[in-house]
Amino acid sequence: MTEVISKIHHRIDGLKDDLIDLTVELIRIPTTNPPGENYTECAEFVGNWLKIRGFEVEYIRGLDTPGDSDKFPRTNIVARIEGAKPGECVHFNSHIDVVEAGEGWTFDPFGGEIKDGKIYGRGACDMKGGLATSMITVEAFLAEMPDFAGAIEISGTVDEETGGYGGVAYLAEKGYFLNRGLIM
Repeated sequence: MTEVISKIHHRIDGLKDDLIDLTVELIRIPTTNPPGENYTECAEFVGNWLKIRGFEVEYIRGLDTPGDSDKFPRTNIVARIEGAKPGECVHFNSHIDVVEAGEGWTFDPFGGEIKDGKIYGRGACDMKGGLATSMITVEAFLAEMPDFAGAIEISGTVDEETGGYGGVAYLAEKGYFLNRGLIM
């Protein structure tokens, strides 16, 4: 198993530029909450990226949750890929919303600019960088372990910055994660 982990780490190292590009692209989609801007655009960006890699993708709107409207739909993305054999599911959850940029920025808060080896922008650390990391890590894992047992899910949920009511809370309340073989 140590050899496999080493191969995955090596593959991730080789995807560093892809990780940076993916993080920058996510930052450039301003998903400010409140009010909940561009959730659908961001969810579809993530979903399209994952579909290319073989994931089944679902978009789940947090209907009738605080802030949900036709102008600001609470669109979550949940993607799943089944392994070659039955087994448990590992789920990577990240939120796609960010708080308002506020004052005092020396970089465009939605520019995803890189300087001195750092990415600047709203969500670089919380949580678009984390979402990009999950996506790239799973890509590396699938390349090294195509016959894995179980399933892998990646979700990008909304409204974490204001309580998660249209995101994780909505999905849990609706029983979305029941009986999915999740390791929590």
